[in-house]
Order: sequence, then structure tokens, then C-alpha cells
Amino acid sequence: MTPLDVAQAQLEAYNRRDLDAFCALFAEHAEIFELGAPSPASSGIAAIRERYRELFASSPNLHSVVLSRTAFARAVVDLERITGRNGCAEPFEILAIYEIHGELIQRVHFVR
Repeated sequence: MTPLDVAQAQLEAYNRRDLDAFCALFAEHAEIFELGAPSPASSGIAAIRERYRELFASSPNLHSVVLSRTAFARAVVDLERITGRNGCAEPFEILAIYEIHGELIQRVHFVR
């Protein structure tokens, strides 16, 4: 799979709230950062699984639409509009920067 394929598969698993398929796209030592934070918000697949298990459980109407996507080498940058997060009716936008190596997401940087 190309980095674009990985990013798309991750989006589709997120929208289905399919925790196993979602987590299968992350490396064992993957990290999730808020842009500019000195340390990751989640580090390692177990922490990522728990973060998204809680989110998926509390967000039955969770859905993300990619407004724009740019890919360069191993990076994919998505501008997403998310609805239904934690039951919130108001949509919001987020920029997600995925670093992908060997068909797995190694690092994500979120800009909120």
C-alpha cells in the first residue's frame, strides 16, 4: 500500500469505528502529537487503542470527511471536518499530518 492508501484505509476504519482495523494501520511504537507539544498525547499501540476505544464508544455518530489531502513522499496531510465526536452536534476542522513508513502510521501530528 502507498501512504495514500494507508491514510484512506485509516479514514474508512475511523468512520466505521472499527477499532481493530484502525489500530492495524499503526506501528507498534506509533505516536500521536498535538502540534508543538514536547511529548506525545499517546505513545504506543496500546495507548492509541485505548484512546480510540473510548472515542468510538462515546461517539456513535462519529464521521470524518477529508476536505483536502496532500501527499508527499511518506507524509499525508489531511484537512478533515469531523462530526459526532463525543456526541457533539457541531462540526469542527482538524489538520492531520501522518508519517507513514512500511505501510504503517508511525506518527500523527494534529493541528486544532
